Amino acid sequence: MFATLRKPEIARLCTIPLVTSTAGSMTWAIAVLYALDLGASILQVNLITTIWSTMGIFLQVPFGILSDRLGRKPMLLYPTAMTLLGSLMRAFATDPNHLLVAAFVGGFAGGGFFPILLSMVADVVEPEEQKESISTLFFFSSVGMLLGPIICSFLLTLPQINLRNIYQIDAVSQTGILLYIVTRIQETRPRVKKGERVQYREYVSELIRQGTFPYLMAMAFLFFFYNAVMQTYIPIYGRDGLSLSDAEIASFATFRSLAIMLIRFSAATFLTRVPIRAFLVSALALGGVTGLITPLASSYLPIVLVLFLSGASFGATMILGSTLVAMNSTARNRGIANSLYNISQSTGNLTKILTTPLVDSLGFAPVFLLGGVTALMSTAPILLRRTIGQT
Repeated sequence: MFATLRKPEIARLCTIPLVTSTAGSMTWAIAVLYALDLGASILQVNLITTIWSTMGIFLQVPFGILSDRLGRKPMLLYPTAMTLLGSLMRAFATDPNHLLVAAFVGGFAGGGFFPILLSMVADVVEPEEQKESISTLFFFSSVGMLLGPIICSFLLTLPQINLRNIYQIDAVSQTGILLYIVTRIQETRPRVKKGERVQYREYVSELIRQGTFPYLMAMAFLFFFYNAVMQTYIPIYGRDGLSLSDAEIASFATFRSLAIMLIRFSAATFLTRVPIRAFLVSALALGGVTGLITPLASSYLPIVLVLFLSGASFGATMILGSTLVAMNSTARNRGIANSLYNISQSTGNLTKILTTPLVDSLGFAPVFLLGGVTALMSTAPILLRRTIGQT
């Protein structure tokens, strides 16, 4: 799995998700708690956790086009700088509305730089190395996702550390990674020469007409609705329904991230032995089952088990979906392909906000069941497209 790290370009690129995921997952573990402590309602929590991805819907395709035209590095620097600005605003927020503004500002990052990183990795490796290289990138991201909640949970046991301090640590880390990108990351796709015509409309149409890509977008939309439901409501359920402590709720992300890391560590091996289509259907179905059993979890340990299984489903789906995007795109349209796929994910995440009245009137159980059913439905596009994963 780590053979591609012999290439210095891949090793340097993998450092970015390792650091940003460590710092970011520290804040993700407490984002809902932080909003609740500032007095946020369920609707405000949903808005705070969806504004960022909603803005990504509108910016992902322009960012993908710009990364294909201006080069990857500028479009790696810009979202990092906007994420840093949003982190600084959260670190000094005193009201839920401040978090809404921070989410709006951070939203100009266009949904984050991971699609750009995926394009950069695909730029510097041979086609036969794409599966392993993408698996390696996701593995380093998942290591960070595991370390962050562990560090966060430990820090919150210290009396001198509060939730705000976690956001301050994140801002310092974002500053460091911005400097690292400026000084250590090289461009992987040269800027298009002046006067050279690039038919981006043709590239988008080409992807939409491509037999497999629309099915991947439908799958991503449905699965990420389920994922958003689980990520948003389980922490609230843990605090309001189970009366768990902040440290216990922050630790939820540790177990979820452990599952993500384990599945990504073994993904490269699985992909050489198991058909990618069967692997993806199994991962999506696992997510559906976890959603359906979540209402039965009435204490800390069952919730941890649910999150572990949900993390395995999410980790596998992320790496398999990104691998299929790389397999069904070319160098000239890869930036746009990753952006369109990310739009489908963000749209699914945004749709979660429609569940707010359901939670207010009926509680958490119906929403978890709805998420589980939606995850099971996400298998349909993959089952209908029999040629998915064939090269």
